[in-house]
Amino acid sequence: MTLRVGQDRLRLRPWGSDARTGMLILLTSGRAASDAAVAASVESAATQGYLRIRTSAVSLIEAEPFLRAGFEPGEQLALLCRPIKPRLPQQSNALAIRRARRRHQNSVLALDQAAFEPFWWLGKTGLREALRAAPFRRFRIAYQPSGEATAGYAISGRSGPAGYLQRLAISPRQQGRGVGTALVIDSLRWMARWGTAQAWVNTPHSNTAALALYERLGFDQVAPGLQVLEMDLAV
Repeated sequence: MTLRVGQDRLRLRPWGSDARTGMLILLTSGRAASDAAVAASVESAATQGYLRIRTSAVSLIEAEPFLRAGFEPGEQLALLCRPIKPRLPQQSNALAIRRARRRHQNSVLALDQAAFEPFWWLGKTGLREALRAAPFRRFRIAYQPSGEATAGYAISGRSGPAGYLQRLAISPRQQGRGVGTALVIDSLRWMARWGTAQAWVNTPHSNTAALALYERLGFDQVAPGLQVLEMDLAV
């Protein structure tokens, strides 16, 4: 559901596959929501029976009203950015990268659960939200030439001059075989074709493999990063 308080808009939905936890997504990003909007969101989450509530990844400025309302810091994320031009990495031809379709949903969600800890699982609702988070999107799955099992997937989005690598998941069995590199390069080249100026991505600081991949492909960390905040509603 979408909550509107004054000029602020926030979306409240379940956190991934955890129906007991609500997720607040700021739809007016780049500035802090009002204290009244945050209070209304917490009240709505409690009314709907959520036991706890978390924010999406927010900046320091966006975090301020949530901290005042009693939210506590949770996961810390690195925020990374790279210019699309003048030079992009070379495309690898070792993988088959195809458009993801509705029939791939179950295999994509199974791969997502294998690739991430439960805290970060998308679930059906999270996948749907990721696919509508930006005005324009690209959803691709990758296969090794030797088989049809999904090796990884990527969801990318575009909004104005900014591009976003919204989700990248690699099968644990395919780690170190170039799947992540191929999917990131595919996303960057799609952004370049549409005149995107910069690409953005975030990942937990604890995900050292992802950080190494992004930095190797030309991304630089942007301080101070992002964070997920949470509040226990069961007290």
